[in-house]
Amino acid sequence: MTSQMSGITALGPRVHLFVHPDHRAEFTRLFRDVLKCKVVEREFGLTHPVLLVQFDDGSGFSVEFTELAELNAPRPGGDAGAFRGTWIEFRTNDVPGYQQRMREAGLQEFRHIGSNHLYFSAPGGQVFRLLDVAYEGP
Repeated sequence: MTSQMSGITALGPRVHLFVHPDHRAEFTRLFRDVLKCKVVEREFGLTHPVLLVQFDDGSGFSVEFTELAELNAPRPGGDAGAFRGTWIEFRTNDVPGYQQRMREAGLQEFRHIGSNHLYFSAPGGQVFRLLDVAYEGP
């Protein structure tokens, strides 16, 4: 790595997802009640309000609930079908505790052959993993 910067230099603090409206209630419940994130709905003149999930560091993601999103998105029990959606990482000081909360909420979990991490499938098919805030690595 050189000290010169050019081109794209960083990932922005926001991600936007598309989820079918049939998953709206369970998706909202996951991030609001299970993972204890700050969740706000915003009206933008769409059929459904946009869900904004915010984190303490100023980052977050928004979710647009639209009929155009795939209704039968993959809900993997393994890698099969999991490659069709977005994979996201979230950081926490309590990885085991939040993994347990997700199990208790009934989220499917699986392992990817190229990783030692545990992955979960959110309602709507997005895949994510939890990492410790101090984690450094691939």
